[in-house]
Amino acid sequence: MKEKVVFLVVFAAAMAFVEAAVVVYLRDLLGGGPLFPMKDLSPKLLAVEIVREGATVVMLLCAASLSFRGGARRMGAFLLAFAVWDVFYYVWLRVAIGWPSGLSDWDILFLIPLPWVGPVWSMLLICVGMLVYSVLFLRAPEDAPFAPGARGWAAGAAGALAVIGTYIHEWVKIG
Repeated sequence: MKEKVVFLVVFAAAMAFVEAAVVVYLRDLLGGGPLFPMKDLSPKLLAVEIVREGATVVMLLCAASLSFRGGARRMGAFLLAFAVWDVFYYVWLRVAIGWPSGLSDWDILFLIPLPWVGPVWSMLLICVGMLVYSVLFLRAPEDAPFAPGARGWAAGAAGALAVIGTYIHEWVKIG
């Protein structure tokens, strides 16, 4: 299992570099403030960006599904890959362009269903939670399903909606 985790981490870190490179190119083309001018994106480019972000999640899901058997372990692999990808995304941006200059810098975190904005530290804190849960899920027996039950799904959905709603609300305030 350790070898699979290592490959998944390497995949996520490499994928994060590709994602960071896209942002470097966009910032160079559009101008580079902390929240590069999203309103300057053409509708076509914005659509491509939204689909690219969706494709990123699909790639993480596929890598997680190919890495492990059992619903719980696959969920753990997805959370691990997502967290590593997100952390390394900021690492690579820092290496490539010196941004973010600190954890309190604001960023456009995601575009689906609407832009999410918030400080970098907040996304990294969520990544810590994903890493903790990834370890718990990866320790599950191989045949363990991912079955949190109705209360678990409800709690997870409520928490996710609260976080996403907060990020989107911030975009509405500044957008």
